[in-house]
Amino acid sequence: MGVENYHVIELVGEGSFGKVYKGRRKFTGQTVAMKFIMKHGKTDKDIHNLRQEIEILRKLKHENIIEMLDSFESPQEFCVVTEFAQGELFEILEDDKCLPEEQVQAIAKQLVRALHYLHSNRIIHRDMKPQNILIGAGSIVKLCDFGFARAMSTNTVVLRSIKGTPLYMAPELVREQPYNHTADLWSLGVILYELFVGQPPFYTNSVYALIRHIVKDPVKYPENMSPNFKSFLKGLLNKVPQNRLTWPALLEHPFVKEMSDELEAREIHYVTARECDETSTVYKTNGKFNSPAPSGKSNGLTFQNDAQLNVPNSTTGNSSPCEEFPGFSSPNDVKQSGCQTLDRLENNSRTVKGAQLIGQDNEALANVLLPLKRWSKGSQDTSRDQEILSSNQSLRIISNLVAAGAIQSSGLLDEIIRELLVFTAILVSLRSSEVDDLKAKSFSVIKILLDNRGSGTAGSYFKHWVALAEIFSQVVGCSEDASARVLQESIACIAVMLSSVAQGLKAICSSSGPDVVSAPNEALKRILDHAKTSGLIDQLCLCLATSGTSLISGSSNMLRAACEACRAIWKLIDALEILYMKENTCPFPLTAMQSHSLLRLNISDQERGSLVGTEAAKVVDIVTKAFLRSKAVQVAIHCCIHQRLEASLSASIQLLSRCCLHSGIVPGVLCGLPNSLPVTTVVSGGGDGTIVSEIFSILSFLASSFGKDTQIGETNNLKCKFTNPTALVLHSCLFVATVAQCLKATGRNSALFMLTTSPKKQLSRISILAHYFSSDDRIKTTFQPFSSSAMLALASIVSLETGSSVESPVSEIAVPLIPRTATLCGCLKISSSNEIEAGSADANGSLSYWHGLKDGCVGLLESRLRWGGPLAVQQLCASGIPLLLIDLLAKNRGIDGTKDEVGLSPKGVVWTVSSICHCLSGGASTFRQILVKSEHIKIISDLITDLHLKLVNCWAGPGGGREGVRDIISTVIDLLAFPFVALQNAPGLPSATASVNSGFLLNMGSPGGRVCMEDKDMVKVIEEDLGKFIKILLEVGVPVIILRCLEHIELKDSGKPVAFLAKMISHRPMAVQLVSKGLLDPNRWKRLLNSTTPREVTLDALMIISDLARMDKGFYEYINGASVLEYLKEFLTHEDPNVRAKACSALGNMCRHSSYFYASLARYQIIGLLIDRCSDPDKRTRKFACFAIGNAAYHNDTLYEELRRSIPQLSSLLLSAEEDKTKANAAGALSNLVRNSSKLCEDIVSKGAMQALLKLVADCSVAALNPGKKDAINESPLKIALFSLAKMCAHPPCRQFLRSSELFPVIGRLRQSVESTIANYASVIISKVADS
Repeated sequence: MGVENYHVIELVGEGSFGKVYKGRRKFTGQTVAMKFIMKHGKTDKDIHNLRQEIEILRKLKHENIIEMLDSFESPQEFCVVTEFAQGELFEILEDDKCLPEEQVQAIAKQLVRALHYLHSNRIIHRDMKPQNILIGAGSIVKLCDFGFARAMSTNTVVLRSIKGTPLYMAPELVREQPYNHTADLWSLGVILYELFVGQPPFYTNSVYALIRHIVKDPVKYPENMSPNFKSFLKGLLNKVPQNRLTWPALLEHPFVKEMSDELEAREIHYVTARECDETSTVYKTNGKFNSPAPSGKSNGLTFQNDAQLNVPNSTTGNSSPCEEFPGFSSPNDVKQSGCQTLDRLENNSRTVKGAQLIGQDNEALANVLLPLKRWSKGSQDTSRDQEILSSNQSLRIISNLVAAGAIQSSGLLDEIIRELLVFTAILVSLRSSEVDDLKAKSFSVIKILLDNRGSGTAGSYFKHWVALAEIFSQVVGCSEDASARVLQESIACIAVMLSSVAQGLKAICSSSGPDVVSAPNEALKRILDHAKTSGLIDQLCLCLATSGTSLISGSSNMLRAACEACRAIWKLIDALEILYMKENTCPFPLTAMQSHSLLRLNISDQERGSLVGTEAAKVVDIVTKAFLRSKAVQVAIHCCIHQRLEASLSASIQLLSRCCLHSGIVPGVLCGLPNSLPVTTVVSGGGDGTIVSEIFSILSFLASSFGKDTQIGETNNLKCKFTNPTALVLHSCLFVATVAQCLKATGRNSALFMLTTSPKKQLSRISILAHYFSSDDRIKTTFQPFSSSAMLALASIVSLETGSSVESPVSEIAVPLIPRTATLCGCLKISSSNEIEAGSADANGSLSYWHGLKDGCVGLLESRLRWGGPLAVQQLCASGIPLLLIDLLAKNRGIDGTKDEVGLSPKGVVWTVSSICHCLSGGASTFRQILVKSEHIKIISDLITDLHLKLVNCWAGPGGGREGVRDIISTVIDLLAFPFVALQNAPGLPSATASVNSGFLLNMGSPGGRVCMEDKDMVKVIEEDLGKFIKILLEVGVPVIILRCLEHIELKDSGKPVAFLAKMISHRPMAVQLVSKGLLDPNRWKRLLNSTTPREVTLDALMIISDLARMDKGFYEYINGASVLEYLKEFLTHEDPNVRAKACSALGNMCRHSSYFYASLARYQIIGLLIDRCSDPDKRTRKFACFAIGNAAYHNDTLYEELRRSIPQLSSLLLSAEEDKTKANAAGALSNLVRNSSKLCEDIVSKGAMQALLKLVADCSVAALNPGKKDAINESPLKIALFSLAKMCAHPPCRQFLRSSELFPVIGRLRQSVESTIANYASVIISKVADS
């Protein structure tokens, strides 16, 4: 039938959708409304969706919904034909402004029936308002949409309020939050309220004020309203959708429940009306057919159908059909089978009472299940088409029974599930596309049943799982599922069961101790064991790969299957983690260290394990490998995130966070970094099209739900609705934090890896994170996990800038957005056991298994101290932050180790210690407050004791493992070494030793290094208190603790501890303690001095040997026991001149106090190498070589023969342009070569040594005889040269050479020097020569 079958009479309405005409059907005279919708401007998808909606409406029929009579389309337009409403509509309201309660009640009953019918067919009206309610002949209420209401009659009277305002919209709709069919019920309540009172409960001319009233204000009820009416409206007008009165309880409410006489009268009226209309087959419906708006909104009905659910940017929001219409059968399924019994049962199942009667009637249930059982018997009595129709009808009835709560017995529920699984297995085994729709619907009903059932009754639930897993494995291997609906629904069943397992385990954990084992617990374990061993995870990864391949090809059919696969994988991991955490307590290391439980006694020295158990780690490993190996899997997960269906979005984010923690490669992939990019190369990452960018986009969208009128940052046209946005913010921020921390752990030091090089994006993304804690007014009194996670994300990103080789404005952008000092102090004072948002975090001080509740706060504090400048440090110190941080580390965690009052993970501990260290530069009082107190040093040094370091090493989250051990040791050492570094360059202190650059690594970028340059008063205070500080270090045993740290870190990371040891060694009490506690253990020095040792470690290790040897000969025995001479010999020819110089210095000091090492030097043939170093290209090496040779000749003449070859070398240095100190060392060495015997006197004369000394004396004599150059005399090598000549004069050959030398008179003149020492030496030489 087409438009030619109608007379078009007149235009009665017009809108953006098209035009509405009054018409009359030819040959019958029936008056109709004809709505013409133009195709122009609509996409193919819009037209496809429109056709689907028309087909859905065509099948609906209800007395209280405007009927759709016909529809047809041409190449240019669609035409929808509906009944034409007659009569005066709500005329009485315009006259009297309100209605008596009895009339309101009559209208309410009809509207309730209309809405129940719509909702039963999974349709949300979404535009319920008086304009869309008509009253026709016989006071029959008919529900329509506004476009149809204008078309029904030119003299229609409708309820009117402020046109175009959200008067009737539910709070969740005006706030653009997730909604379901209960939004219609709120609107119904508003309409009925207005009918009785005369105006809606919230009424104002300001749209913004109206929205505020709807969201916040309570409803005021008039006193003349009956208790039943008031109770009914209170149930509908509940601002919390979940608490709203809904089906099936709504139908039983006294205000709208039909009495038997009303029901009978209505049925008679309905039959009469149908008899009058026998000439045509009519299906009643309602709804607009506007194409879906990009924002997901329309003014008409919302249809949830599978075609839409497979469209990536669908307008259906986030909820799946079963979430928005739990248990109601789909309107696509209303075609009946023709079996009278089933038809009667289906009709009865549509009411709560009828459904409950069926649920109690075994015979009726048997009839419902009969069509499904026939498939297993292979009956040939009926055609395949009839079997499919009957089976579809059975599935619809079962769905209605569940929706009405008619199946209360768990045994009955299990029986139905079992029958459905058998039925579905048969369908899947047929491998026929003819039954794909039936398979999908069967899985869908199974999913609803399993969801309603929960995980109780252990044995049967496990059997259901095994059967479902087997069917699923067949579905995965099937290629006939072109639309992927069967795959999608089957995975959804898997996800529902795994979700129930996780919930069941969580419930058990909360209700029983770790030692309690219950039957349900064992059954749930069996399901998890089966899931691990059945290859399920591989099958789900295969689904992701297949979905990704399909998506890459341009098809979105498998997108929802990918979403369900992500959800199923995550639920399996979640369940395994819950199970492990139930049986294994895993507090943060700081908490475990101060616990008195037996947990800490079970620490092993094995490699780092998994914090959440090996079984969960195995699953994560499979997924991670699939993700890294397959671009298709990456695309699938990316699209799942982009799709923004809440359950799969949350699952995907948490899944990828686990993958990040499992593999250091994953963060780079998420940021879009090249695979082969060196860690030190900085490039722009996190750009458009990356998963990191997608997460920031989601956070930007969610920001609108957190107290801002407009969105900030990067927006997206897709408007999504979430039931729990705070949880999504939490997981998204933890994802960002995890990516940043994992990048840092792999050596990538730059925020540009995540924020791109675009200043606009950097500002946008940082502002998005700051928004979540800046907009939370409660942050000073309680910790909201989403705020804490946002703090953590920002702190983790800013920390990437530490050690970066590329300058960026990130820290400058971030620091001003960090909360004020008072806010940060408030956060630190809050106990982690304070009220925490339910379901978002562990109430035991953690945001997740890996992240502490206060990590982000101390991380931002550390960023402000590091990047905010001296003023920020002074402000924070004045606020008492340093002692607050110390207290944070010291708080008692409870005797059982299960209650964490602090909430600091290893990462948070490092930030806390670093913050304290930065505070030390804030002034002398802060220094004394923190470091000159024994209890504080004990608290801080405990962090690097064996126990805590082992706990950190075993920690599998960020801040754990070897890298975590390195970081905590490094940070604590920076703090403890602060006074030594501050005094590094102060004159006259023991730290200025013969070695060069003592503790080089400690001086780099240390706050203490800045103090000596910027605050002389503080330097003075530190110098005054240094003795007390050293005494505290000794009392607490810090030197030994630092020494033991070397056993917990790799050689490449030992720089800081060795540097600090080198600092402490220069102070005798600490040197004594260290040596007595095994500092010079030979195995340790074998490790410290081997060829793979970092250069700075080698240098500081040589300095330790050198300083100990210089300090006291009592250390010689210990140095000898360290077996270092072989290494020292090798270092004399090292390629690095610093190493050669320090080796010479160490050997010189080893000969300083006695001849203890002379024999060893000869045995190792070291002397010859030392002599060669006198001509080394490096001037410092030459200086220390002369020093070593001199000491090797000082105590006896044992080494004289080996040293003979040094005489020409030393003589040459005296005549060269060397430093004065080098010449003095050379002159002294020549003196010692004649000190103990005359063996080398002839060589001293013949090899030019005495001539060189005389030449040196002559060159320096001018200054010595000038009274104005006394300082120059003290700095020159003249004194040592004269001293050497005086020693040589003890031997006749030397005296004879002096007497005959033409330079000898110079010595005579030096007796007139103003410097008494020079004059005395000159007189002694003249006297000895004269005596001979």
